[in-house]
Amino acid sequence: MQYDYLIFDADHTVIDFDADERRAFRAAFAAAGMQASADMVEACWAFSAKNWGMLGLNDVHLPELRRRYHELYHTHVREIMRFADTMYGLGEKREAAERAFEEALALAAHPVEGAVQTLTALAQRYRLCIATNGLAAMQAGRLSQLAPIFERVFVSEEMGLVKPDAAFFAHMLRALGTTADRCLMIGDSLASDIAGANGAGMDCIWFNRRGAPLPQGVRVKAVITQLAQLKQLL
Repeated sequence: MQYDYLIFDADHTVIDFDADERRAFRAAFAAAGMQASADMVEACWAFSAKNWGMLGLNDVHLPELRRRYHELYHTHVREIMRFADTMYGLGEKREAAERAFEEALALAAHPVEGAVQTLTALAQRYRLCIATNGLAAMQAGRLSQLAPIFERVFVSEEMGLVKPDAAFFAHMLRALGTTADRCLMIGDSLASDIAGANGAGMDCIWFNRRGAPLPQGVRVKAVITQLAQLKQLL
């Protein structure tokens, strides 16, 4: 089937959140007057991944979590800095470190491998959009380098809706003036991108960077491990 729109998730799909978060930790320590070692950055990064899960931010299938998603996102940032302070003694520079962390995380993101070339090629034949769960100001900065490629960027905080909520996809389709059968969702998250597309009756491609097994009952048109594979598939 020919699609009109390709809808991409942002983090871990077209931009590299892990690389960006490590950059933000280095900026936070610099703001506290400290030279961050690789071990310090990795310890904070590992805590961040663990804390994200502990706060339930992976559980976007739960309506209660979706209602509190953006509040919990801010809590997550504060708890990361609390960890860094406990481990490495940010002291009176903790607030400055937290500001630097948030500012660095809102800088133009590192694209995932092959993103610029792949998206530029696909934009010759399709209309490209972003659909992302995240904080509006942060995502605007993170996507600034790639923004000219995309016709629309849908950010959960601006919409007051969180993937995989059916209302998120309905709002997006209304805004684009199209229907689910004319769109293809590409994302890395089974819980938000793929589940949301399945619920909306939208075809989807799973960007499975880690080679995980596809769970039973999950409908996808294809599975890719590199973004560049889209050029052959589409």
